[in-house]
Amino acid sequence: MKVYIDEAGRWPLAWPLYVGLIIPIKRFSTKNFKDSKKLSEKQREKYFVQIKKLQSDWKIIFTTWSVSNKYIDKYWITKSINLAIKSWLKKAMKQYNNLTLKHLVIDGNIDFWLSKDLNIPVQTIVKWDDKVSYISMASIIAKVSRDHLMKRLHKQYPKYWFDIHKWYGTKLHYQNIKQYWISPIHRKLFLRKLNNTKGWLNSKNT
Repeated sequence: MKVYIDEAGRWPLAWPLYVGLIIPIKRFSTKNFKDSKKLSEKQREKYFVQIKKLQSDWKIIFTTWSVSNKYIDKYWITKSINLAIKSWLKKAMKQYNNLTLKHLVIDGNIDFWLSKDLNIPVQTIVKWDDKVSYISMASIIAKVSRDHLMKRLHKQYPKYWFDIHKWYGTKLHYQNIKQYWISPIHRKLFLRKLNNTKGWLNSKNT
């Protein structure tokens, strides 16, 4: 089987990072799928429903795998993505024991050490999410899944306004952090630029 992979939320200041994975099983039209960054929220939701229908019709297998801020703080981004992909592939191999992992296709210019760790070919090409519909689908499910969780977390941490800045390092977000301190879901590794002192990062408020 060939697995197509993309991620969403690599550089925000708070959890999570989502990895989307698509395994095509049967032929179907993919011409309408586009990179999630070029779609409106409404369009992404529409395509997400279509992708779920394709899975229910057994034309694809898809899933997402999230990486928490604690993992990112410990392993940084590249290793965190590596662990997320390997965790899902291990689960998929166990769940779908008739599938054989043969090839990974990843949008970007690094393979996250997967070719070495898994001993299989890993193809990486920059901006494949703009050229290959399966990668576009992976980007959509990663983005929509992350946005759904983001809305739930906004209700849990309303003072940070996660629903507005999408957890990125906007002026509003930095103002929120300076006023209310970092939350349990912020990535401390990303926030060292705010204050270089160890005491700030290890404050009881974190």
